[in-house]
Amino acid sequence: MEQIAVVLVLILAAAVILGLLFFSFKLLRKTQEQEIQERRLQPQKTKEYQLHPKLKKELQMKEEQEKAQQQKKQD
Repeated sequence: MEQIAVVLVLILAAAVILGLLFFSFKLLRKTQEQEIQERRLQPQKTKEYQLHPKLKKELQMKEEQEKAQQQKKQD
């Protein structure tokens, strides 16, 4: 009798796992479709990101150097 109970519990556990797997894939697919629709509705919107402060300083320094070089060429 114990063996039957163990087998039933294992079958039930497998069914629960398969059910959760099914619902997670269903939810994932729904989310992916929503993201695709949002991208189609707002194609010009770009992703906003922030640079690390050190990288931001480096970028500013490069821009300043380029401006200085352009000013020297113009003079």
